[in-house]
Amino acid sequence: MTSPTHNRIGIDLGGTNIKLGRVEDGCVVQRFEIPTEHDVDLCLASLVEHVQKLSPGGAPMQIGVGMPGVINLERSRAVDAPNLPFLVDLPLADLLSEACDCPVILENDANVAALGEARCGAGINHPDFLFVTLGTGVGGGLIFDGSLFHGPGGMAGEFGHLTVSHNRQCGCGALGCLEAIASARAMETLAAQSLGKAVPLKELAEAARKGDQDALAVFQTAGACLGDALTQVCLLLDLRVFLFGGGGGPVLDLLRKPALMVLKQRCFGRKMEDFQLLSAKLGNDAGLLGAAYLGEA
Repeated sequence: MTSPTHNRIGIDLGGTNIKLGRVEDGCVVQRFEIPTEHDVDLCLASLVEHVQKLSPGGAPMQIGVGMPGVINLERSRAVDAPNLPFLVDLPLADLLSEACDCPVILENDANVAALGEARCGAGINHPDFLFVTLGTGVGGGLIFDGSLFHGPGGMAGEFGHLTVSHNRQCGCGALGCLEAIASARAMETLAAQSLGKAVPLKELAEAARKGDQDALAVFQTAGACLGDALTQVCLLLDLRVFLFGGGGGPVLDLLRKPALMVLKQRCFGRKMEDFQLLSAKLGNDAGLLGAAYLGEA
């Protein structure tokens, strides 16, 4: 259950848009969505302006910010952010904290979404799980005993770059990353290569649900590779619950069976019913809500 809180501000900072909201008792009670200004001064000014609009009674008790990229938690700044390069090595948290007169916590966006599901979504009754985002890439966030697990270097949860039984090249430069075959974009690419035309993931899923064998083959391949990666997580950490969000989350019904088949074959000592592959519940609000609860992570 979420604890009563007042005037918490969550910020989901993306490469195209920024979502900001005031969160009380696990609900977004006021929100804004604004375009991302790809300029340090303009972006900071826009953030401060909208935080003030969300805090009519004075400074908020805390601001949490989730953003894509690798975050140095000790220095509270991004060290790699391909979609937001102007924020790399910028003391964004310090600048925002000074301007808004309150503590600011910066975190990776997949971790923030995982925390949102843990506090307010599909993970409420699951203290230990892996949250997976299937979008342009594949991200991950680990929740242990209800809290985020970062690892000693702060980079735990890079689920999309586990090596699976496929030889496609990933955008990171390595071969065989899960992201290269099971992200929403990768599934669309695979479909285009096999079908000879571009097909949006939603249309591909509709065709597969109607029994189209070529469409089903795409999800069979991606699902088996997903199961391969989940197997590695299970064998190492004995996790049994996996939550799925992002643009590819709505096709989980097509990925679940092939993924579970691989889990059953490779995770000895466990039965298929031991595993739960669940859809996330918060949708686009996961990052905003998770950011608001970073102080409790």
